[in-house]
Amino acid sequence: MSFINVVGYGSLLSEASARETVPGLEDFRLVRVKNYKRLFNKVGIVFIQRNGYDPENRRVGSCVTRFDPNYEIICSLFRSPEDEFEALYEREHRFKWVQVECTEGNGSVVTGRMCSEYNDVDYRINKCVTESEYYRRVGQHYPGKIWRDDVLPFPIYLKFCLRAAASHGGEVLENFLTTTFLADGITPLKDYILTEPDLAQWQEDEPEYTYKR
Repeated sequence: MSFINVVGYGSLLSEASARETVPGLEDFRLVRVKNYKRLFNKVGIVFIQRNGYDPENRRVGSCVTRFDPNYEIICSLFRSPEDEFEALYEREHRFKWVQVECTEGNGSVVTGRMCSEYNDVDYRINKCVTESEYYRRVGQHYPGKIWRDDVLPFPIYLKFCLRAAASHGGEVLENFLTTTFLADGITPLKDYILTEPDLAQWQEDEPEYTYKR
């Protein structure tokens, strides 16, 4: 059986979340990826599909990665059976996949595929091809740009990501908090959480987030 190495940095820090889409995954573990940071600058179409679109609500952002040589993020790495990767590709359809080097705990380096930020023009041209496909995937649910610098994290999803990071220990949680930013690419997630009363107590919540309904 052939496998593809997949790197997870948000909800895929949770093995349970990864198994929702890749039930046959193997060797789930933590690695470090240099030269990337996280930010919440992608409109989560799945959030809008489930909750409806309110143009006044900016809290619709999901987590992406952006190349930045000043950061190193702690991620998950797992092996996806080749015949299950297509479902993961569909789940992450609006991202650009990049190949990155991952440093394991013993210092060895392996490569894996990781989702990273894209842009609206290239997404429409290269991933949707036709206007009808774009409408099916995005337009019928949401009329604006997918990649924005003014959205805020979708609260339930953010809490899930925080809990996924925390499940691996304090070092991973701290790395998530200090290498993740809002959509502007400047405001640290750690500072934003402290300003939002419903997020400040995320550790006490049991957010019911799942990719699948």
